Amino acid sequence: MLQKAEINQYEFIDALRGIAILLVIVFHVAIISPPSLSVLRMIVGSGAFGVQLFYIVSALTLFLSMDQRNRVEKRPALNFFIRRLFRIVPLFYLSVFAYSLQMGTGPNYWAPNGIAWWQYALTLLFLNGWHPEAINAIVPLGWSIAIEMTFYPLIPFLYKKIKDSGSAILFILVSLIMQVVLAAAVRPFLLQHVTGYVVQPYLYLWFFAQLPVFGIGLLLYQILRGQPERDLRLGSALVSLSLFLYIVFLQSTTYLNVMPVYFLYGIAFSILTMGLYFNPIKLLVNPLIQWIGKISYSLYLVHFIFLSYLKTWIPLTSDVGKTAQFAIYFIFLFTLSSGISYVTYRLIELPGMEFGKKLIRKLESPAS
Repeated sequence: MLQKAEINQYEFIDALRGIAILLVIVFHVAIISPPSLSVLRMIVGSGAFGVQLFYIVSALTLFLSMDQRNRVEKRPALNFFIRRLFRIVPLFYLSVFAYSLQMGTGPNYWAPNGIAWWQYALTLLFLNGWHPEAINAIVPLGWSIAIEMTFYPLIPFLYKKIKDSGSAILFILVSLIMQVVLAAAVRPFLLQHVTGYVVQPYLYLWFFAQLPVFGIGLLLYQILRGQPERDLRLGSALVSLSLFLYIVFLQSTTYLNVMPVYFLYGIAFSILTMGLYFNPIKLLVNPLIQWIGKISYSLYLVHFIFLSYLKTWIPLTSDVGKTAQFAIYFIFLFTLSSGISYVTYRLIELPGMEFGKKLIRKLESPAS
């Protein structure tokens, strides 16, 4: 059952994070240098949904953490926010500085009028997800961090309210309907007050669009917490089913897009998560992918800064096939980014997390 003292004792959790970041990097490399085969382009294009895998794993582990901490801590809610703050903020603030140096403050896709002080303010407060011209204006991948940070304050409340699979499913259904209604309601307002072309992609990225995906993670927690950790045949079957659905969903739509493609991939990823919980097969759960998962937060923020330089640093002639170019650029970007990410993980992420733990130990001490 899901009851270990530390989340990191679950090897499949780190492996899922590793799979998620590999999908994201593959997707970004394909934007710069797409492979030649159309099916392969579709497969690597679906790597964009690695972010949804991150969200599912996050929701699952956050509920697991709340369950564990509530049993042993005096102030579990406060401690939860301290852990999240010192886990996310140090590296993200460094990325704000790094991307500002690289991109400057001039116009870009998400900030067509250039970057102003209020966009920095919103970004530093993790409120950039609430404005179309701030969500990715400074940190190109900042939208997902903002959405994650918006979800965190809901965790203590949701942990008290969602106590079984039925309530988790209801949460998902309400979230899906709410996204459709709210998007239709705010679209005319946004079209009047912001640059028009950013509205549709913004409504794909904003918090309410991603909330049902977090709900899938909460449902997973309710399902898995009462299950034994090993059922090899069931695990293998679920992993196979998830891979089958991953391919099936390459071309999928639903009525009025009530269940968008990224939600469908969330379903596939939830089945993969259950499969690896029951049977952590070595092909997907191994030391390398687990290590990638441990540095995945750094990798997520680091790799994109080098993406635009790939063709300059490695000029390839047309003699090299497009699929080979894609592979070369991926290997180079992953190798460079993972090396730097290991350093940022050791020098920034780990000290930040340790500082948070020390603060919590001080607050939890009998003297406090």
